[in-house]
Amino acid sequence: MNIQAREQANAVVLTITGRMDAEKAPQFERACDLWIRSGYKHLIAELTGLEYVSSMGLRSFLAVAQRLQSASGSLILCGLKGLPRQVFEMTRLIDLFTVFDSADQALASF
Repeated sequence: MNIQAREQANAVVLTITGRMDAEKAPQFERACDLWIRSGYKHLIAELTGLEYVSSMGLRSFLAVAQRLQSASGSLILCGLKGLPRQVFEMTRLIDLFTVFDSADQALASF
């Protein structure tokens, strides 16, 4: 899994590619924690290149979202498609997140 971040005016866009499994999920949490500690309350996960997400990956998304929500922030998902989208839909976790087709749409929502 690879994570690249870019700062925007009101949020940080984290572009995640590859596979988010039990081994890699903590990497996502650490990356998010870094930005949260830097003062950002809104993170956008750009998931167009995400190929796979395991139950540990889902747990990481939930943990980050809960941390941000408790600080009046949000974790927004965008570009969710294919198998990862199916996993979010089958577990009904997709209903817990704001989901956009693209990071640009997510950024325009602020």
